[in-house]
Amino acid sequence: MKLDKTAQDNELSSIPSEFRENYRFLSELITCRDKNNFAAGELEDLVQRRLCRIRGKLNRRQIKILNDFMNRLNDEDSDYFFPPVPAELEAAIRIKKRSTWLPWEAEAIRKIERWRADLSTITGHWTGNRIDAAVLKRLPLAAHTSG
Repeated sequence: MKLDKTAQDNELSSIPSEFRENYRFLSELITCRDKNNFAAGELEDLVQRRLCRIRGKLNRRQIKILNDFMNRLNDEDSDYFFPPVPAELEAAIRIKKRSTWLPWEAEAIRKIERWRADLSTITGHWTGNRIDAAVLKRLPLAAHTSG
C-alpha cells in the first residue's frame, strides 16, 4: 500500500493557508521533475554503451522508448527526453487525495510510473544493475539531483 502524502500536512502548519496549496504543488512539481530527470539522465549517461546487446532483452514498448530517445538525441532542438505526462499535471494530481482522483488522473499516474519503470529496466539491462521502480519512487530528493 502506498502512503498518501496529502495526509502529511503537519510540517505545513507554519505556512499561511493562502500559500499552502501553492507550496504543496511546487514541492510536488519539483519532486516529479527530479524523478523524471533522474530516470532520463540515467539512460542518457548510458547511450554510448552496449546498445545492441540489450535490444533482445526489451519488450516492444521499451524498444520504442529507446528508439524515441535515440532520435531525440540526434535532434538539436530537443534538449530533454520528455515523459508521457507533464510534471505539472503529475504534481497537480499527486497533491490531491488518491480517493478523489478521476479515472483519467489515475491513468496518467500509471503511465508516468510505467515510463519511469521502463527507463529503469532499460538502464538496468545496460548496466547489469537492475534498479527496482519501487526503489526509484522512494529515493530521497537529494539522490535525484545530480548537479
